[in-house]
Amino acid sequence: MARVTTLVTMLMFSVWFAGTAVAQTGTPPPGPSLNPPQNVGINDDARQRLIIGVIVVVLAAVVWYGRRTRKKRQKSG
Repeated sequence: MARVTTLVTMLMFSVWFAGTAVAQTGTPPPGPSLNPPQNVGINDDARQRLIIGVIVVVLAAVVWYGRRTRKKRQKSG
């Protein structure tokens, strides 16, 4: 019987004092962002497309010039 009384007393004290220790004050701090915003803007995208376009034009010009010179050499030789 003494064990039951001790257990009940301990439970009562734990409930009384745990209310102030467990109670949350305010809102919890925000956690990490799962979907961070992307930093690529419209200007950056347009700039990348322009650079790729210039590279394509330069490579096409190199191929065209190389075929032209090869055709001229084949005709002369």
